[in-house]
Order: sequence, then structure tokens, then C-alpha cells
Amino acid sequence: MIIFLRGSLGFGEEALQSLLGKIGSQDVNDVLNAIDHVINLGLASPSKIAVLGGSHGGFLTTHLIGQAPEKFVAAAARNPVCNLALMVGTSDIPDWCYAETYGTMGSERFTEAPSAEDLTQFYSKSPISHISKVKTPTLLLLGAQDLRVPVTNGLQYARALREKGVQHKVIIFPNDVHGIERPQSDFESFLNIGVWFNKYCK
Repeated sequence: MIIFLRGSLGFGEEALQSLLGKIGSQDVNDVLNAIDHVINLGLASPSKIAVLGGSHGGFLTTHLIGQAPEKFVAAAARNPVCNLALMVGTSDIPDWCYAETYGTMGSERFTEAPSAEDLTQFYSKSPISHISKVKTPTLLLLGAQDLRVPVTNGLQYARALREKGVQHKVIIFPNDVHGIERPQSDFESFLNIGVWFNKYCK
């Protein structure tokens, strides 16, 4: 079953713009409500819920396992946004961090030299701020040449998982950019996701 959330493409401009400034809360709540709905309908088993996403979907994946640690038995994230405070200084789209965090005010606040207040806000909107609660075995798939969400975002998250003793695996594709779109890499990525989910979704 595929569920479309507010902020996704396909539901008009108002739905798309509704997520700006509400990342890490509106999107997380939408997913958790959708999961509860399909469980209540008997369409999903609570003991077999896994989560997968890439880029902003990876941001949402890592937020979900931090904010609802008992909900998911496995997670996989492709080039996830894990720490906006780190990303803003290394990404090729630093303005995106402002727009996602501050909504319509993001363009007015944008600067190449974020203030301490900005960095605090970026961190508070980031999955890394919930790392202390994560328990879900997590697979991270990272493109080493990613300029959009540089590999350091995923590596920092992986180090934090290791420090907490959370089961995790990191696969780095040395020649791939943000999309991990090279045919061999794409194949290996989803093959590893399948193996990872099969291991934990018993």
C-alpha cells in the first residue's frame, strides 16, 4: 500500500506548501496516523512495519525511528537528511534548509553564514535531535559524490547509532551522487534493502 502525505506531489500547491516550516512534525504525524489506520483495518501487522525513504524520505525515515522507536522493526535510508545544521554548510542547496525550517520566512532569513540561532533551529528540526531514542536496526545507503546531502550527514548518524549500540549497516557507493541511480548501484541498493528487511521482518 502506498500512502501520499501532505507535502507530496500530486495534491496541489496548497498541500505541497503545507509542509514548509513543519518538517519533522506534520509529515511524521501523517505517517504515524496512516500506519495506525492500516493496522486497524487489518491490512498490516504491527510486528512487521519497516520504513524506507531517500533524501527527504530518508529525513522522514530517520525522524520516524527517533520519534516512534517502538513502531518499526527495520529502517533503510538512502542519502538521508539527518542533520540540517551540518547540511546547511556543505550542501549545494543551503537555501532549502532555511525554507524547510522557517517556511515562507526562509528566503528572508537565508545567509551563507547561519547564526547560532539558525543552527539551533536546524538541529531541532533534524532527526539527529532524536537519536537518543532510536532502537530500530537501520541500513544507510550513501552516495560518496552526493553534493545535495553530503555523505557526512549519513556518516554522522551512523556514528551516533554505533555509539548507542543500535544495529546498523552503512553501504557507500563511491561513484554515486544523490540519486544512487547508476544501474549497478541501484540494484545493489534495493537488494540490500530487501535482505535487511527480510532479516528483521519475521
